[in-house]
Amino acid sequence: MRSGAQRALRRNLEIAQRSFAPAVLLLVLGGCSSPTPPEAAQFHLAWRAHLDGAVDGTAAVAGGMVFAGSAGGELAAFDLQTGERVWLQRGLGAISDSPAVDSGRVFVGTLTAHLRAFRASDGVPVWDWAGPPDAALWSSPVVHQGVVLVGVASPYGDQPLVPGRLVGLDAQTGRERWTMCLLPSCAPGDGVWSTPAIDAAGTAFVGVGNPDDAVLAFDPVSGRRKWMSSLYADNQRDLDVGARPVVVMAGGRELVAEPGVEGTLAALDAATGDVVWSRALVKGSAVHGLIASPAFDGNNLYAASASPPNGIFALKPADGAVVWRHATPLPVYSAPAVADGMVVFGTGAVFGDLNAGSVTALSAADGHERWSYDTHSGVRSGPAVAGDLAVAGDYAGDIIALRLSLPS
Repeated sequence: MRSGAQRALRRNLEIAQRSFAPAVLLLVLGGCSSPTPPEAAQFHLAWRAHLDGAVDGTAAVAGGMVFAGSAGGELAAFDLQTGERVWLQRGLGAISDSPAVDSGRVFVGTLTAHLRAFRASDGVPVWDWAGPPDAALWSSPVVHQGVVLVGVASPYGDQPLVPGRLVGLDAQTGRERWTMCLLPSCAPGDGVWSTPAIDAAGTAFVGVGNPDDAVLAFDPVSGRRKWMSSLYADNQRDLDVGARPVVVMAGGRELVAEPGVEGTLAALDAATGDVVWSRALVKGSAVHGLIASPAFDGNNLYAASASPPNGIFALKPADGAVVWRHATPLPVYSAPAVADGMVVFGTGAVFGDLNAGSVTALSAADGHERWSYDTHSGVRSGPAVAGDLAVAGDYAGDIIALRLSLPS
């Protein structure tokens, strides 16, 4: 990203980090299937906890625990039912990505380009992989067939601009199995801010930054490149494709849906990379537009907008036709999640009032608001839905557990 925009972004985030503690919000959604309208449901505080620094990545829920990392360099596990802290690791370096949990281990990357593995039960360190000098890991790790995948990009402001890479590490040892530079001769650029998505056949897809602003398909086990398709011409506008793509089936064809900060959502043929359709939804910029990863519930795609009109778009996967749009007063940097007929997401500004934000649920059918909880702090992380739980992080505040109960 260009240095001016990123310096402003960093300044706002640092203000938020100094002023507040981060928060992870747990919404217990059980009861939404009751005949009582969900609009009548009420929230009750179940428990409250605390971390140091903003929570930007989506928390992970596994094995009865919640795992969350923070910009203050902390990674913690909390008991899902009580909120009691099970373990805490400090001094890891700023964490912007989402932890991954697999085979009893937690994997997390840092903006100091370290990818670390910990024992999920007690937080004991297992291994620590150090990435290229001057790089950063914004991409969240993904584990596939014993390989931990992660993207490598530049730090704040592209200062310095480093070669974009994808790396596959052995999940047991942290040993590097393969590495792939995105540009020829490992030239600087094409940073991988995005998190890989893997289809049922074992092909991985990931967004690529400028100058190509593309989607890349590759073999996650060997690192072999399959195809790369640019979504638009960057023209030095710094319009990175940083969202995690989502794989959908439409009309008997597998598609890869990927938004871009330019404000366009595109669907590509998963086999060839050909663009099947592209829908301009908003006018974007380097730090606005369609930044968040989309969601898919088998019927519609759901895309979040951080540019006017702020809010959520529902689109048909076959042709990108807009089904409905829900406007929000604040931008949406949070990746929506879909569960029980609801689209759940966070709202909150990066520039402006950091004391305003919410976790909101819409009807997936028509986009009307089902409920909204005022967090008094911007929510940029996407909710992680596990069963009847939705877990989201916000810029600041406590770690709060809320229970949705129906009036008697």
